[in-house]
Amino acid sequence: MKTIKHNKPILWITVGAFSSLFIICPLVISLLQYDWLNHSKPFSEVILFTYKYFLWEIDFDRIISNLIFLAVGGVFGYLVYLKKSPNSKSKHLSLEELLEKGESELIEFKSSLRWDYNQNKTNKELEFAVLKTIAAFLNTRRGHLLIGVADDGSIIGLEKDYQSLKKKNRDGFEQYIMNLVSNNIGTNYCQNIQVSFFERQGKDICVIEVNQIKAIAFLKFGENTFFYIRTGNHTRELDIQEALKYIRKHKT
Repeated sequence: MKTIKHNKPILWITVGAFSSLFIICPLVISLLQYDWLNHSKPFSEVILFTYKYFLWEIDFDRIISNLIFLAVGGVFGYLVYLKKSPNSKSKHLSLEELLEKGESELIEFKSSLRWDYNQNKTNKELEFAVLKTIAAFLNTRRGHLLIGVADDGSIIGLEKDYQSLKKKNRDGFEQYIMNLVSNNIGTNYCQNIQVSFFERQGKDICVIEVNQIKAIAFLKFGENTFFYIRTGNHTRELDIQEALKYIRKHKT
C-alpha cells in the first residue's frame, strides 16, 4: 500500500510521458504532414504511415523530438497529479475563503491558544485542543487551523493570548506555538507547519497551515500519549486497536 502511494507521482509522470510520445507526437506529425504537404491520401492513411515511420525509422531529429514530447508529457502528467491530489484542495485558500467555508475536515476555528474567556485566565486544556487539531491534520490530510476565530466565524483576535505570553506580539505567539509542537508532538514535525498572521477588523488572526506527513504523529501531553485523526469537522482520538488499523491502512 505504501509503495503504491509513494509511486503515484511517478505513475502519473510515466503515463503522461508515454501518452505524449505514442499518441500526441504521431498525431502532431501526421497533422503537420497532411497540412504542409497537401497529401492526396486520406488522413487515416497518413496516420498509419506516420506510425510505421515512427516505430521503425530512427534518426537524430526524431530522437530530439521524442525527448521533447516525453518531457512535456511528463510535466503535464505531474501537473495532473498535483491537481487531483486531495492535499491540493486546500493549498491556495485566502483568509476570506477559509472564514467563508467554515469548519470542515480541512478547516478548524479556535477562539484562542491558551486564554480561557469563560474562566478569564490561561488554560492548558486549550493548548491541548490546539495540539490535537495539529496532530490530526498531520495524520490525515493538509488542513488550516485558525486561532482568534469563534466557531461561528466571528473574529475575536489574539490580544488576550498576546498578553498571556512573555513576548507579547506575533513573534512571541509563533514561538510559543512552535515550542508546543516541538515539545509535545516532535521537533521534526515543525517543518510541516507554517504560521501566518492577518489583521481583520483591527484584530490579529493566526492561520496555521499543517501538511500531512507520511510518518505517524503521536501527541504526548503530560504522562499520556494520544493518536488523533480528522473525521468530518471533528478531531477524533483513536484507541490502540483503531490506531493500529488506521496506520496499517493509511501509513504502511
